[in-house]
Amino acid sequence: MKIPLFVLPLLAVIILGSSTLAFAATNYEIKIPSGASDPSAPYSWSEKSTGVTTGEITVYPGDSVTWFNADTAFHTITSVTQSGEEDDTFDSGLFASGKSYTRQFDDLGDFYYYCSLYPWMNGIVHVVKNPGSVQSIDRVASGYSDDGLGFRVKYILDTNLANAVHVNPDERTLTFTISGVSENEQITLILPPKLIENPNTVWVDGIMTDFEISDTSTGVKLVIPIDTDSREIKVMGAYVIPEFGFLAVGILSAGLVSVLFLARTKFSTLNF
Repeated sequence: MKIPLFVLPLLAVIILGSSTLAFAATNYEIKIPSGASDPSAPYSWSEKSTGVTTGEITVYPGDSVTWFNADTAFHTITSVTQSGEEDDTFDSGLFASGKSYTRQFDDLGDFYYYCSLYPWMNGIVHVVKNPGSVQSIDRVASGYSDDGLGFRVKYILDTNLANAVHVNPDERTLTFTISGVSENEQITLILPPKLIENPNTVWVDGIMTDFEISDTSTGVKLVIPIDTDSREIKVMGAYVIPEFGFLAVGILSAGLVSVLFLARTKFSTLNF
């Protein structure tokens, strides 16, 4: 079946896409400065990105920490219990000036460490849940907006949402699908007010759920609690625009014009 040429530009706006900023593991560096082995030194550590000198750092699962020895003395990075006893979780062994030791942290918790040669040099690695990154789904309800590009829904999660968002104007709902496994206890959605008005009810896998709601400069922010195995997030509002409504009207109008034109042409030919 041939598609009329005038319909092709209209169909082009149906193509959906997404833009995401995926979370990537980070390597943090803590420098052991020159003179750190001296007990009278002003500090024994210096975190490269923040300048924090306590030897204490907060990372997310999968992140790693590199301790670089800028001192003239040998040092170790040795794990200890909170009371200061070595616990064999990790141990760099002796490493010299200009050398480094890197450790990746995959498990949640507090990991205490010290230099076994200079025990007053100690610190903590706090490994906390990854809050996720700001991501987005573009062209939601693309046929309705004036430019045909739809709306952008932003969200914060440590995994991804499926690109397709089910828009149901009769139920006044938007349905999102979590496509991966999340270790978070919540998902944050930023919903444009022109897409959904006054979101007031949320279901997670069919169960009505309490949520936090607030206004931002770009839309309404919903903070919704989820479990590791949660998959479907359905949001109801006072009004949801019909997906592809503008496109449908455009195609219908173009079709009517085409029919009228062909009918008029045929009528003129017959009269001739």
